[in-house]
Amino acid sequence: MGRAWTILDGCLASSGELAPDMPAGGADASRRAGGPTICLIGVERASEALGDRLAAEVVEQLPHAAMPFAELSEEGAVGIVVLPAAGRRAADAPRFAFELSPTRLLIVDDTGTCAPLLDALVLEAAPVGSPAGVLRSLLHVLLREHPETLSRVRGDFEAFEQLILEGRERIDRAKMMADSRRMLGLNSFYQGLSDIVDLLAESDASWVPPADRARFSVLSRQLDRLSARLESLQNYALQVSGLYQEGIDVRQNNVMQWLTVVTTIAMPLTVITGWYGMNFSRMGLTDTTWGYPLVTCICIAIVLVEVAVFHRRGWLSFGGRRRRRK
Repeated sequence: MGRAWTILDGCLASSGELAPDMPAGGADASRRAGGPTICLIGVERASEALGDRLAAEVVEQLPHAAMPFAELSEEGAVGIVVLPAAGRRAADAPRFAFELSPTRLLIVDDTGTCAPLLDALVLEAAPVGSPAGVLRSLLHVLLREHPETLSRVRGDFEAFEQLILEGRERIDRAKMMADSRRMLGLNSFYQGLSDIVDLLAESDASWVPPADRARFSVLSRQLDRLSARLESLQNYALQVSGLYQEGIDVRQNNVMQWLTVVTTIAMPLTVITGWYGMNFSRMGLTDTTWGYPLVTCICIAIVLVEVAVFHRRGWLSFGGRRRRRK
């Protein structure tokens, strides 16, 4: 079931306030009659409420849109806003479509995203002078918590970096991947939203008042700052991920080095035991009583010499504590 809001006349011609629409005959009905309206409907009613074919084609893309975008129509603009998935699959991300005209802002939303935001604008008495101003205020509300979100993601990666530098072998990889997916979603969100805002800020159409164009420009600069901060955070996340992968590689190299050392130490012993395992009757040291102890002592001496040489070269030291050769 749809809902509607109306822009009340303010003290200035270019400003006003948003209020829930009232039935005909209400106390303020005469004050609101004929003013710009904001309508919220579901997808099932979109086909009969949309103004032109372009708007209908855009709304058809609503279930499959990957990032926000907008197009100019004959009498206004039409577009889709796809919010970051926030830990969910990209296909389940909240999204809504809008059709903007001089007298109406039509929002198509089945996810329950826009109604609480519009009610919040009513409670805040946000200054809006036109349907374009309502759209700008709606997009601004969507960005309010994003600086805190970026700070929280950076705090997570700083914690990951600290654990890696302390030599911890286990970190919360699921949380790291969730933060990476969140940054990927924010990147698409900021790029698409910047295109929408720039399109409306640079529009010279009469249905975007100069005051609203200025507010769209302010919102565009805010998106630029968020995008720059996100890019820096993505680079930092790549460094932390590289540091974590480097730690994994070092541990794997240590394991392989130990296996190589053990194999090298056992190789001469394998040769000796294989040599004396041959069935020949006249092999040296097989007919003497001291032959077996002598071969045993030779094997022990070989192992001791190998261990001494490996230790001197630093092959038995791991984790960055190799001894330097003098």
